[in-house]
Amino acid sequence: MKINIEITNQYGYDIAVYPYNNGALPSNSNAEVITKLEGKGAFSVERAESAIVDIPGMGSLLVQFMGEQKLSEYHDKFCEHPDEFDQCEQMVLIRYKTSELYWRFPSASNDPQVTLSVNDVGTVCMGKTSAGSVRQVALPELFIPPVFSAHPMGYEPEEAEQSE
Repeated sequence: MKINIEITNQYGYDIAVYPYNNGALPSNSNAEVITKLEGKGAFSVERAESAIVDIPGMGSLLVQFMGEQKLSEYHDKFCEHPDEFDQCEQMVLIRYKTSELYWRFPSASNDPQVTLSVNDVGTVCMGKTSAGSVRQVALPELFIPPVFSAHPMGYEPEEAEQSE
């Protein structure tokens, strides 16, 4: 199974799409360039693979097709009647800077597709999906375990610090 992504570029710079398959670093020789100002392109991502869209001056957008994996904290675990989103089996994560979109669709979908566009100021806009639904989620960029606190274990502030 694979997903198809259609992208329109309204930005004043060419953008590049790189496959990021099997953990290989993307290279310029594998890039598909989508020309500036109304360029259009399309790419596919197989299950368990991803692609990177490089937007000059703005950074990279990552499209990850994660298959049957779920971000369990974004599902209604205790709901008697789960909604369509909770019942869909397939997962795609679209990450750009500090924003993430979580797209779920049924396994029975034929050629699931999403449309994206990059506007004139470099903002990525999601269009429509052919199946399923999308939620905006917030994933941590960096996790700091509680072990690394401001006051290490066994640290007791001096009496002067406590009375201030």
